[in-house]
This record gives sequence, C-alpha cells and structure tokens, in this order.
Amino acid sequence: MSSSTTKKWEAGSQNDMMLKDTVIVVNDEDVIVGSASKKDSHVFNKEQPRGVLHRAFSVFLLDAETNELLLQKRASTKITFPNV
Repeated sequence: MSSSTTKKWEAGSQNDMMLKDTVIVVNDEDVIVGSASKKDSHVFNKEQPRGVLHRAFSVFLLDAETNELLLQKRASTKITFPNV
C-alpha cells in the first residue's frame, strides 16, 4: 500500500466517515423513501427513538463441516453498537 493511500484512509475520523457514508432509508414496507447519513440514521432521541429505518446487512460465516459459526465482537470505539 502506498503512503498516499495510507494517508487517505487515516485522514478522516470515524465521525467524518459516518457523516459521509449514506444509507437507504425505507418505510415499514421496505419502500425506499430517501437517504440519510449513516450518523443521522443512528441518532436516537424523542423524535426517532429507534433511529431511522434503513437497509442493512449481516454476514454469517458457518463452517459446513463442523457447524461452527464465526463470531466477531465490534470494537469498543465504534459509534454505533460498540462491543456488540
């Protein structure tokens, strides 16, 4: 990895990336109704006690031979759902 590439990734904080990244906002029937920053979609307050409903994904890695599931704990420094 070149030093310019390294600097590119180190330049922004997690907060900066959360403001730049966007999510697809949907209604209760999964119809796209807009977009929002990742940060704004994870704000919990009286107006949106569960944040903004948006599409997301999960990945499950299962070893078919042993039926073992790989679990990974999120870093404590994550803004959304630390230590989960």
